[in-house]
Amino acid sequence: MAEEKILVALPNNPRRREISKRLRQAGYTVLYKRSGQEILDFVQTELPFIILMDTDLPGVSGWQVCEQLKKDYLTRKVGVMLYSETKNPEDIVRGLEIGADDFVEGSDSVEEITARVKALGRRLQIARNRIKVKDLEIDLDEHQVRKAGKPIELTYIQFKLLYLLASRRENVFSRQEILEKVWGNKVYVTNRTVDVHIKRLREKLGESRYPSKYIQTIHGVGYRFA
Repeated sequence: MAEEKILVALPNNPRRREISKRLRQAGYTVLYKRSGQEILDFVQTELPFIILMDTDLPGVSGWQVCEQLKKDYLTRKVGVMLYSETKNPEDIVRGLEIGADDFVEGSDSVEEITARVKALGRRLQIARNRIKVKDLEIDLDEHQVRKAGKPIELTYIQFKLLYLLASRRENVFSRQEILEKVWGNKVYVTNRTVDVHIKRLREKLGESRYPSKYIQTIHGVGYRFA
């Protein structure tokens, strides 16, 4: 198994080291995060394989992180396992309803928690997400794009932009929608930024002439994947 990154956010859990040790022994790369905001900042540049996090994180709670990740088109495939120290069936129902892939509790043994992380990992491996349109293959999990079998080097933003358009080919996206879905609400960028990135993305795809084979300009509206 290729090494996959797992974020462990159990800052006050005395069993964190033992859980992490077992996961490393299983072949995973384990990274520690102490807050929900740290997790959200991390996924802006890199997608982990699985996140194991306490529901009661400081600041942005595990509940909020889970809900936000599962609503976003790019991060919804990240495996999310919520942890609660207390046994409460209502918490389990809540977690699963907001999109968590599994829920573990303080009464569960380290062995069981590790086994369930590994089981979730197997399910995610089976469900790896690829899009193939025309001569492009877009691999969400590996963040790779190939054209006619040859890899294309894209920046993180270019990849997000291409994946958004290609995964919803029936949609025409306004520049404002693209700004919100690719850059997010907290980053100050302008509509011109979208145009510049579309131009550079087209160049990466090997296009220098108009009209584009891949990304269409819908005048007065925005862009869509052809």
